[in-house]
Amino acid sequence: MSNLETLFFWTTLVIYSLASGGYIYSFVFKNPRFMSKVTALISVGFIAHTIAIGARYLAQGHLPWSGDYESAMMGGWFIIAGTLFVGWRNKPLQALATATAPLVVIMMGFGVMRNPVLTPMAASLKNYWLYIHVYFAWLAFGGYALAMAAGVLYVLKHKSELRGVVNPSYERFPTLDRLDELIFRYVVFGFITDTIMICAGAIWAKDLWGSYWSWDPVETWSLVSWIVYGIAIHLRVTFGWRNSRFAWIAILALSTVIISFFGVTFVIDTSLHTFQVR
Repeated sequence: MSNLETLFFWTTLVIYSLASGGYIYSFVFKNPRFMSKVTALISVGFIAHTIAIGARYLAQGHLPWSGDYESAMMGGWFIIAGTLFVGWRNKPLQALATATAPLVVIMMGFGVMRNPVLTPMAASLKNYWLYIHVYFAWLAFGGYALAMAAGVLYVLKHKSELRGVVNPSYERFPTLDRLDELIFRYVVFGFITDTIMICAGAIWAKDLWGSYWSWDPVETWSLVSWIVYGIAIHLRVTFGWRNSRFAWIAILALSTVIISFFGVTFVIDTSLHTFQVR
């Protein structure tokens, strides 16, 4: 990591951590007015996050895309960007950061403990399909993360209404019906971009390794994740699964994406997706 990247990376992590604590404070102490201030704080953190990525790009000549640290950096950027975008379009959805900000903090904290060493890109990896594959992987991760966050908001608001407890912070959430629809839409968005990611990766793999599919552990878990979300969509469309059941599916299904991005490479180092760049 360059000095500039180090400075802005830790600045970003501190701001996102403070923002996560701010959202928890807003809900526990029923202070919804604090939420807008926390959203502004996340926006500042996002700017620092962008500068950190730019500093890494300038230092090594390509966007962060390889390894746990760089996946956490770019994956987290897309998640926060999506959170801020939907919050800007619809103010009640600013509360999605309640779940996405802590997720990004954990991701970036884990990533920096791995291998943040600056590395140039190997010539064999320079292919347009790589950028398409990785770009849509981050879009899918962002979509699934937003679905998880909307699921968390749904569960919190639904339980509050069942208990008859009035929490002004929850009242600022969208209605339960609206949250239910958003969960489905985010899942569908993630599923479509996930499909493009897998197809682009297969085409790239054919050029790089000589076969479209190698049953590599990361590939396999990506397929598992794709199947899980496909089943979720099927349950919704065919059997009418909605409300709390679908919210919990969106929350729990994200674990398969996290395993695909970080879990496999944490447990084993023989994956074809663990590149030794020279």
